[in-house]
Amino acid sequence: MAVAEMVILILLGGPCSRAVDLGAAQAQLEPCAELLLDTRGGGHREELMSCRVPLLGSLHDDSIPGYKYNATEDCHFWANYAARDRTIEGSRVLDFNRLAAYRLLDPFNPPLQNNGTALYIGAHRDGEDGLEFRRRFNLQMHLFEPSPTFFHNLHRSLAGVPGFILHNYGLGARTYRTRLRLSGTASRTIDDNEIDPESEPVLIRAASEAVPEILSTASEVGRPSRVELLHVNCEGCEYDVIEGLQKSGQLSKMAQVQVATHLLDYNEPTASWQETMHASLAVSAKRYCEMHQILSLTHERVWGLPWVWERWTRKRDRE
Repeated sequence: MAVAEMVILILLGGPCSRAVDLGAAQAQLEPCAELLLDTRGGGHREELMSCRVPLLGSLHDDSIPGYKYNATEDCHFWANYAARDRTIEGSRVLDFNRLAAYRLLDPFNPPLQNNGTALYIGAHRDGEDGLEFRRRFNLQMHLFEPSPTFFHNLHRSLAGVPGFILHNYGLGARTYRTRLRLSGTASRTIDDNEIDPESEPVLIRAASEAVPEILSTASEVGRPSRVELLHVNCEGCEYDVIEGLQKSGQLSKMAQVQVATHLLDYNEPTASWQETMHASLAVSAKRYCEMHQILSLTHERVWGLPWVWERWTRKRDRE
């Protein structure tokens, strides 16, 4: 297990519907919302920590009474408050798989346009989510997987399936080559000076280069020059992907953005294991909140929680 993944365990000590069913936590919501508004994340720490399940359950679709999420002012508080420790993992309301299912089951508003273009970054071995989007919306799916090993599996899995274009590279803020440590669904890039027999060389391309190429090809065959869906699950590369798309002017072309957010490893020397855990969350929260500020310029958060999945819809499409 990577260091960043262990943070969630120790740091803090049915069908999908539009709103999260809070169940027994519903009775706690009103007083917890009042406490949140009174403290704005400061003071009364123990009381506020006891409110995590009802508050996070309602934050998921921004339905905390009297409160609306602000990416600039509130992100760092929620990024720390939502660290997935045993309390969170043991909650039915905040169950990871239950919340992650929204990416496939929650209706898109506005709906995805039939025969549109989709970018799926981090398709892994079988591109499972891409198959579902292709089946339901007939999207032209561009799947990105930098690992040569996983790409081989992906190519074999989708052989003969129409509507898929496979790219054996990742997307990021710049173009570079690095190494990827293979670890099931939790593979991570590693520093150049690390020696790891389980790693392999990979190519990351700047989004400013790769995405215009893809949209240009789409236009040649009569598809719109916008992307109906950007779907990202790449074990920490999501922050570079969003940054790269924004800097290149491509993010505003994404009608819907779905992104799985992950904790980043902290590799600098520390005095203790616990200090490493805290540093990992601090670094991750910084990148997470930078991403939120970028997304909030062009998109509106529809649902989601830190360290699970979230959806953002382009603002002008929701007006």
